[in-house]
Amino acid sequence: MEKRRKNPLARTLSCGKITLVVALFVPALLAFKNLTKNNKVVRTTEILKIVHITEKPRPRELVKIYSIVKSHRPDITESEAWRVSEVILEESLKRDIDPILVLAVIEVESRFQYTAVSPMGARGIMQIMPDTGKFLTEARGHEIGLRPASFRPESLDDPLLSIRLGVFYLHDLKKQFQNLNHALIAYNAGPAEIHNRIENNLELSDEFATVVLDAYQRYQKARQPTF
Repeated sequence: MEKRRKNPLARTLSCGKITLVVALFVPALLAFKNLTKNNKVVRTTEILKIVHITEKPRPRELVKIYSIVKSHRPDITESEAWRVSEVILEESLKRDIDPILVLAVIEVESRFQYTAVSPMGARGIMQIMPDTGKFLTEARGHEIGLRPASFRPESLDDPLLSIRLGVFYLHDLKKQFQNLNHALIAYNAGPAEIHNRIENNLELSDEFATVVLDAYQRYQKARQPTF
């Protein structure tokens, strides 16, 4: 029997069909993959949302303290002025003292100058004598993370430390004398001197207390700033 001869034309046609299928299918497959990737990107993009961070409004009392601090110290940065204001408010609330009164004491004592030094040697924004500062550090150093052994007179040049010690001192004097005028006089002249004058019916000079209370009333009447 004669063998059937392979048809080269059919083989050529078959190869041509395969080539045609590949030529049509591969671009479609690539397009599908790209579309899938694009869809993923779109979906991922749709999932991401822009979150607007809104700063929490500061308490009105803090804003007022800041405005007073900044009015006296326009040279310091915004963040520094806010930090000083926050510590004044924090310590005042902790000791049940009006922060506006603390501001008045600071104005009269140092004009808000961090490194002010009086002729008598009182230092810092709240003008604390080094011996008094050391005593106060021993009394509440554990609260502020300062060991008494590390205290130096120059430590009082740190406004935050000076405020913490000064407000605590004023609070203690108010408890001792049960009288704001006497507490203010004692803050300036020293409690031993005031106790001695009261016990011996000697005249007390209330000049310092008067100036502080005048500043206190002026601050109280000041218009509330807006930011």
